[in-house]
Amino acid sequence: MDEIILDVECFNLKYTLECGQCFRWKLLPNEDNTYIGVISDRVIKIRQEKDKLYIKSNKIDNLESVVYNYFDLYKNYNDIENKISKIDKNIKKAVNNSSGIRILNQDFFETVISYIISANNNIPRISRSINEISKRYGKKIIFENNEYYLFPTPNQLANATEEDFRRCGVGFRAKYIKDTVEQFLNDNISYKELSNKSTEELRNTLLKFKGIGPKVADCILLFSCTRGEVFPIDVWVERIMTSLYFKEQKDNIKKKDIIQYADNEFKEYSGIIQQHLFYNVREGLI
Repeated sequence: MDEIILDVECFNLKYTLECGQCFRWKLLPNEDNTYIGVISDRVIKIRQEKDKLYIKSNKIDNLESVVYNYFDLYKNYNDIENKISKIDKNIKKAVNNSSGIRILNQDFFETVISYIISANNNIPRISRSINEISKRYGKKIIFENNEYYLFPTPNQLANATEEDFRRCGVGFRAKYIKDTVEQFLNDNISYKELSNKSTEELRNTLLKFKGIGPKVADCILLFSCTRGEVFPIDVWVERIMTSLYFKEQKDNIKKKDIIQYADNEFKEYSGIIQQHLFYNVREGLI
């Protein structure tokens, strides 16, 4: 099987795939620092050794471009990390602990559905539900003698009922997913059509979908819509921001105060800083 090798700088595969922004990658237990996942129209097996990526796929066409786009390898993260490390000592410490995190560019529809499923949920259950939906409705791919499934398109989900989604383990979110699929189909929604909207306009569009609140909307904006200025707040990020920046007022701090702080201090780098903070606090590094 063909393999491509890419040279990379300021990229850590483990940190990027394990910082909470994606749900369909699996660490292979018997292969060193090797992950397998389903993105776009293919299965990808990827391994990192220092500053080299070794990549195999069932579809070699355009593979380098797909990998570069998905992992945001076109962007200079050395420069970004140098800039954000100068903001304050907390960010500098976080970046030193988790240098190489990149913001993924994920498929818009898959990200919308995945993050609807993510609300009040945990990562193993989210992954199981997404994989079950893919297995039932997506295209099957055989790769290295194993079966994988692409995430289905809105058309492939058109006839799925609320009960069908419930059988995939999504619980109360089944109605939201069914409504969202119908909205995508009825309004012919695609990110290409929405990409010219401002971040605030796009956020308001997302908030019209049932099951999407502010945090889920911001995750979609950051992980699929290249809106690096957003700062999603979950319990982990709220905890670390309160501890680092609002210790004196911790009993009176609201999420809007944290967002305002990120807007003022982190600016266009809010999203990447959020990922460093999230990874650090969840791993007990700060």
